[in-house]
Amino acid sequence: MKAINYITHSTVLIISFMLVLISGQQFGGFYLLYIMLALPHGGLHAILAVMGIAVLIFSNYKYKRQFSYLIEPLLNITGAALLFLSLFLFFYTDKGQYNYGTFYQAVPIISLSIFGLLLIGFITNNLVRMKLHEAAL
Repeated sequence: MKAINYITHSTVLIISFMLVLISGQQFGGFYLLYIMLALPHGGLHAILAVMGIAVLIFSNYKYKRQFSYLIEPLLNITGAALLFLSLFLFFYTDKGQYNYGTFYQAVPIISLSIFGLLLIGFITNNLVRMKLHEAAL
């Protein structure tokens, strides 16, 4: 049970999100680099990423993973959805297919897969916690 608590922690999700490898035509890097480059220009994917990270950090700081309030799993799911939406929009709005090499190389696919698995586990854990909280009421 402890392993599940570590795997489904919001900090692990945020770190795996920022360390997703992106492979571009000229250069690649971690997704954190692309967020930092897009923030000064108001890139929607960067704004959503920062909002998602902020929501997850706020939820972790405020409620300390006690799951005694129904709002905590809702905030966690909202933050996770914002992270997913950020990555989705990053690739979807890439009209020149500049970063599509990410889907053809093994290491970026592995990093995306790890983030995806952690995201599914995180959301599932929060849905279970929400259901258990509702059952306790």
